Amino acid sequence: MRPKLNHIWISIIISLILSLITIIATYMFDNWSIRHIYNIFFMTFLNFTILFFSVTLLTKHPKFLKNKMRKFLRIMVMVLYSTIYLISTISFLTTGQIIRTQGIIFISGANPILINTIAITIIAIIIILITLLFYKKINIPEAEPQDRKNLKKVLYISGILLAITVLINTTYLNINEDIITDYDALINYQSEEIILSSVFSENITFGKPNVILILLETLSAERMGAYGYEKNTTPNIDRLAENSLVFTNAYTTSTHSDYAQPGLLSSRYMFSYEDHGIPTESSPRKFIWDIFKEDDYTTGYYSSQDDKWQDMDLYLNYENLDNFSYSRTDGKTDYGAGLAQKDYDHKTAALAIQWLNETTKKQDPFFLYLNFQATHLPRSYPEEYNYFGENSDQEKYDNALRYVDIQVGKIINFLEENNLTDNTIIAITSDHGEDLENRHEISNHGKSIYNEELIVPAIIKIPGLGHEVIEEKVSHIDFVPTLIHMLGYPIPKEFQGNVMLKNRPIFFVTQSHKYLIGMIENDTKVILDLNRDLSEIYNLEDDPNEINQLKSKEYSNEILKLLLWSYCQKNYYSKETWKDYSENRCTRNNNFKI
Repeated sequence: MRPKLNHIWISIIISLILSLITIIATYMFDNWSIRHIYNIFFMTFLNFTILFFSVTLLTKHPKFLKNKMRKFLRIMVMVLYSTIYLISTISFLTTGQIIRTQGIIFISGANPILINTIAITIIAIIIILITLLFYKKINIPEAEPQDRKNLKKVLYISGILLAITVLINTTYLNINEDIITDYDALINYQSEEIILSSVFSENITFGKPNVILILLETLSAERMGAYGYEKNTTPNIDRLAENSLVFTNAYTTSTHSDYAQPGLLSSRYMFSYEDHGIPTESSPRKFIWDIFKEDDYTTGYYSSQDDKWQDMDLYLNYENLDNFSYSRTDGKTDYGAGLAQKDYDHKTAALAIQWLNETTKKQDPFFLYLNFQATHLPRSYPEEYNYFGENSDQEKYDNALRYVDIQVGKIINFLEENNLTDNTIIAITSDHGEDLENRHEISNHGKSIYNEELIVPAIIKIPGLGHEVIEEKVSHIDFVPTLIHMLGYPIPKEFQGNVMLKNRPIFFVTQSHKYLIGMIENDTKVILDLNRDLSEIYNLEDDPNEINQLKSKEYSNEILKLLLWSYCQKNYYSKETWKDYSENRCTRNNNFKI
């Protein structure tokens, strides 16, 4: 005869097992902070309360609910709660956050509704199958009156302990403060005015110089000699930097390419939806090459990248490019798969130089955009470029960077050999950084918005100007506007950026399987995790490595300003407000002009 288990003991055993799992997860995560210790107690009392409430409710004897159905529902609730708890715990151990389908959506590019429907269906089928299995295996008798009294006692005790735990947190600990979500209140928040001043003189005059914009991939400023790196990875770029404007605190707008690159080229924040995605094709946008084409420049675009990655090609507008080439243009690629099929950078450089040869014969001014990719995983370059060994990813990365630098050197040499250096502006930057040191227990990019992924090289070589180091914090959103402003062009109304100015808030995001937004104002950096409703505050002057978190309560104005920016961004695209434009706090705060 199968043993009969009591409702109370089954609920207690399951609750204790789940609490033990929480303790093990905290131990494996190796973070015994007050927050996590508090969460152990909170989750323990929550487990008891939820499980005992469900059992107490489903051991009643209403006429419309048969005994067999009540037994099935009791088991299903336990299985459902335990499954969700386990999935969340595993996700916490692997990603530091609870499970979300957004990661699957981001990686696959699939329809969000379809992915969520499939995920919910699969989980529901698993829950039902497990419930049926336990239904047959476990013989739980109907609760006697005394059993129900005991169930209620335990439920009341666990509920009181849960309430006391929450009260202690809200009264003394304040470790689980909710991020403000009242957007009506945010839209009425009056942003503080900031006194602005120019980073450099605006009195530079030019004719119609040639312009070359070189975008490097996955490159933090700290990996270059011009920014203090000890290895000789970028001798050609370093030589150029000796007579250039060098920005030492230039921040990208995002730490993943499909937001960072189009955002740089169109001076717009790509952050526009709750789920990952780029702005619609109908949204206002203008690209740097459009401005030069309108002034009768010959325009060229040469990239080693697959522009189809995350639908970037749907946002980019190539109409004003006289010559255009990316990795798939000729139907052949050198490495990669799926939507990441790329060309070797020396082939891209050769195509660009061939175009320069043909273009310079016309003696018309030209604009050239170059995108080199070798520094992105899998760090692909020909074997002969092994300068630093290949025993680690860092060495492979340095080899790839040296290989890219040689391609940049070819462009510089062409200009020198053809007497074009005195009439050509060269601007070099990167889409985002790369963490090769596993700082903050995070590697590579697109997973955080700490400075190692945000700060990128920004070098502008301007004929007639010498070397100048600009230490002010500046944003990629202002990179193209500053460049065209120096040449005397008006800043298009489609741009959200402006001329680089001191002390303006800098905004940035990452939105892959993580959902982080951030802002720097003066030396205060705010990071909001919108998956987990958590905040991180740092003082970059005292703590440049972002180690010591500050109390968020003391920075409510900065958090409000960041949330207002986030709200305005999403509201602009979800409501398509450019179709019925009217000036308000959102348009002023986010610099929407149409």
